[in-house]
Parts: sequence; structure tokens; C-alpha cells
Amino acid sequence: MTQPELTPLAPVTTLPQPGVMGRALGGLFFVLALVIFGVGLYNASHSAGVVGTHGTLTVERCWVEQGSRNSSDHTVCGGTFRSDDGKVVDDQASIRAKVKPGGKVSVQRAGGWYVKVGFGETTRWIAMFFLGWLVAAFGMAFAATGMFPRSGMQVALITRAVSGTRVGMVRKWFVRGGLAGAGVCLLLTLLAWL
Repeated sequence: MTQPELTPLAPVTTLPQPGVMGRALGGLFFVLALVIFGVGLYNASHSAGVVGTHGTLTVERCWVEQGSRNSSDHTVCGGTFRSDDGKVVDDQASIRAKVKPGGKVSVQRAGGWYVKVGFGETTRWIAMFFLGWLVAAFGMAFAATGMFPRSGMQVALITRAVSGTRVGMVRKWFVRGGLAGAGVCLLLTLLAWL
């Protein structure tokens, strides 16, 4: 009896050649991670009340801003911001939140915008910082190998190629730390909002 010929279920994918494009892709992920770190820490420090001008936003009106195709609509409320010391008054202040007109929100002025103050808001922004760890971890394999993936299968192969190396160990700890940190922060955010 002859055996049937086996056909592969998926096309065979090989690792791409190392080059500048792979390292540039890894560098791009690192830059993106730094931006996420910065935005998360900047807003966390304001929502914790460590920096910025603290005050109250008295809501006068709310509206829905249309999101793009990739993001959903969100509610923005505007009104008058008055700092605690009375030195700063901004009648064009707005914040992304759902608040009834006439309501007051404790906020921190962060440059040209306002951030809600509170434990839940602070942990939400710290969760963003930890999500930056995941972005950095994703780019490590490309930066270390110099390989530029052309398909999802090649991404998996490049990641597997560094799994037993020092880069792989660092990457694993970045993923674990990012997931654990973001998970704990999001849980604390949820508990604070309940």
C-alpha cells in the first residue's frame, strides 16, 4: 500500500535577512514606547496632584465629539475652571468626562488641558505606562535581530528566534511586568470607579 503524499497546511515561511529596516522597526517601537511612557507618567503626575494647578471645573455644557473610524465617540464637558487659590480662571475649560451641567469636577490643569484628579484616574494613567512596556517588548526582537517581518508568521518566527537569548529573557520580563502592572492598575481603576 502506498502512502498518500502529504501537503503542507500552511506555506513555509523563512526568516528574513537581517538589515537596517528591522533595526529601524525595533527603534520605532522603542520611540513609541517612550511616548506612551511619557504620556502615562505626565498625566498620572497631574491626576495625582503632584504637578499642575489644582482647581474645580464647573460644567456648563456637554457634547459628543465624533471619533474617527478607529476610535469611538466620547463625551466632552466644558465650563469654567477656577484654581483653588483663585488666581487662575478659565471660562473655556473642557474635559473628557460625562458630567451633568452644573456639576463640579476636581481637576488639575496640565498645560493647555485639564485632567481629572483622583485615585482611579491616576491608576488608569499608570496602566498606560505599563502598556508601554508591552510595546517596547514587541520591538526588542526586531531591534536585536535586525529582521523586518513581512507577515504575521515571520513576526512569530523572529520572536521565537530570540526566545533563548538574553534579549528573550529581558523581553519575557518586560511582557510579564507590563501585563501584571497594567492588570493591577486597571483592576484598581475599576474598584475606584465602583
